[in-house]
Amino acid sequence: MSKEPWLAVNLSQIFPGLGQIYSGKKLQGYFLIFIYIALFITAIWLIVSAKGNIIIGFGLLVTLWFVWLWNLFDAYSAAKSNNTPEFEELRRQSKDPWLAMFLSQLFFGIGHLYIGKWLFGIFAVILIIVFSGISEFLSPIIDAVISYLAYVFSPVHRQRSKNWALIIAILIAMSGLLSIGTAFVTRTYLAEARWTPSGAMEPTLHGSPNQWEADKIVVDKLSYRFQDPERGDIVVFYPTEALQKEQYNDAFIKRIVGLPGEKVELKNGQVYINNKPLPENKYLSSNQKTVIDVCPSGIQPPYLAKPVTIPPASYLALGDNRNNSYDGRCWGVVPRELIIGKVSKRFFPVSRIGNVE
Repeated sequence: MSKEPWLAVNLSQIFPGLGQIYSGKKLQGYFLIFIYIALFITAIWLIVSAKGNIIIGFGLLVTLWFVWLWNLFDAYSAAKSNNTPEFEELRRQSKDPWLAMFLSQLFFGIGHLYIGKWLFGIFAVILIIVFSGISEFLSPIIDAVISYLAYVFSPVHRQRSKNWALIIAILIAMSGLLSIGTAFVTRTYLAEARWTPSGAMEPTLHGSPNQWEADKIVVDKLSYRFQDPERGDIVVFYPTEALQKEQYNDAFIKRIVGLPGEKVELKNGQVYINNKPLPENKYLSSNQKTVIDVCPSGIQPPYLAKPVTIPPASYLALGDNRNNSYDGRCWGVVPRELIIGKVSKRFFPVSRIGNVE
């Protein structure tokens, strides 16, 4: 039985391997699905995990894109390979409705322009822009409807495959919603990308108000669901109550130096934990002194003006640039519930890509 090559491409665009299965290449299709999922999971783990290699992770994401692209050509070839010359001649006689549907997924309105429905093509572009501004969850549904109408308005509908149009439209909507849901779950529970807005963590992290000049980092949100923060971790956290009173609203990036229950004090330009100097030469420059002089504002006297014991479920976090960091010395400790996650990787600039310690 003849197969529609562009229908196969539509299926494989939604998810690699589906077009091959439709074309009768079931083993090849199942293998593609397995490989694609395995590469995706491995790439995310390499990028997010503290033990993973971010360069290899991004390399796998690039590989995924090439696999997806090759899969489209392969799905077309697989469907066309067993078609009769008569069916192929029939396909060439008019605008292909499945190509119109595919083009509508590439960019809204293009499929309608291809079949000569110029006005609806322009309307489709306006429609998706308007609804995207209302809710990102509406975009996949509008995309599915526009793609389906590209098929409906096509001048020819071959009887054998016309029932697939509604199925593909539903799959387009489900795939888009799944992508949005996956991105939301990833940002909320696994990891998110941020940039360093200030120089408080120099030289470990380069900061700048201009995000294109600053280090861009991956914040691991998963690790702390299974373990407590540790000394030396660089963490991102929401402003504490004391900071909110000073009108700070954006997240802070600092390094944990004091743990719950520990006695902390500053002596001779150093941090002392339980009466012992804390070795910090790994991330502090030799000219950095940890003193109270950086606290002209905020609560007075500053939090570490005298020895303190860190409360339960709280952490003392300081910047690596001790001479220019407004940190826990001045305003106090960070409650556990305000910690967003741990800085695990730097992915920009390319010259500094890698793990952050």
